[in-house]
Amino acid sequence: MRRGEREKLCLQMQRRYAPVPSAARQHLTNADKPRLQPVKVDPKVFFANERTFLAWVHMALMLGGMAIGIIAFATKSGISPVPGLVLLPVAICFVVHALRQYYVRARAIRRREPGPYEDKNGPVALAVVLAVAAASNVLIHLALE
Repeated sequence: MRRGEREKLCLQMQRRYAPVPSAARQHLTNADKPRLQPVKVDPKVFFANERTFLAWVHMALMLGGMAIGIIAFATKSGISPVPGLVLLPVAICFVVHALRQYYVRARAIRRREPGPYEDKNGPVALAVVLAVAAASNVLIHLALE
């Protein structure tokens, strides 16, 4: 490690472990308080991140499979494939979200950043997108009848 890199690392550590003023201390939770020791990363944390990624990809594959099934059935039976075409971008959104979260968490784990690692907004946004797609599919079905 070169001298410049070492000084940069020391400055980062000083900022990370700097004492918190007493007025701000009363509003901090345990996650917000500065750590005095580096974060230990257990190998099972990496596997948990990968397991979560695989669960999201599984859900996306299920949605994509349903969309492709709807499209294939619709083209053979002469019905409109629009409901399947509406569901396909939702599956792609699930995959993109899963991949993004996996990389964000993996980077935070590798850097030994203190948690929490949960994603509060992503699942809600995906649920809203899925609900809008389902509602639009129902409306499309009613409009085509």
